[in-house]
Order: sequence, then structure tokens, then C-alpha cells
Amino acid sequence: MQIKKLEQLSKDGLGGSIDQNFSMPIVNGSGSYNYSTTSFWVTISGYATITGPDEGNWHFVAKDGNNIIFDRQGVTKGQQIPFKYKTGFTLNLTLTATWSEKKDTNLTGYLNAQY
Repeated sequence: MQIKKLEQLSKDGLGGSIDQNFSMPIVNGSGSYNYSTTSFWVTISGYATITGPDEGNWHFVAKDGNNIIFDRQGVTKGQQIPFKYKTGFTLNLTLTATWSEKKDTNLTGYLNAQY
């Protein structure tokens, strides 16, 4: 999955926004994304919306190290996943997505966030 603006967080400095589509490969019903950066105690807030696939539901867990940013079950296409989180000096993001279907697909969505 690529969230280009999030990956620019430490380079852009404080204050910005992310407004983009994303895609994550799902293999046998699950997928993950990992990213680490120096974030300087920034607060990130916004929402993600699933745009595909049409069927099934999702369980999403986002963590910064051992801290849970959000844990949402039963998410379906079109539902928003709101979040607000204050990072530490660094952000060590792990996002896992588990689909109710045990097959391969491409999870697509839209991310809107401010930092």
C-alpha cells in the first residue's frame, strides 16, 4: 500500500493534509502495511473509506508500536473509519486488514487526514 503523503510526513514538517486513494494487496483474506518515520509528536486525524471490493466485511487494526490507533470490526464498503492519534517522536505504523472472505483481492479505499 502506498500513502505517499504519509511517507513524506517527516520531510514536509508539521501541518499538512493527505487526500488520496490507496490500494493494498490481500492474500488469502489478509494483508498488512508497515511504515516508520520520525514524526515529532504530531496529531494525525481523519478517516479512511473502503471503496472495494463490494462484498464481505473487514477487520482493521492500526498500531503505533504497541499502542492501538484503532481497531474496527465489521467494516463494509462505503463506511468511514475515523481516527485521531498523537504520535511520539517516531511513528511505527502497522496496519492489518482481515477480510471475511478467504481469497485474494485488492483492497481499495480513500484516505483523508490532517497533521
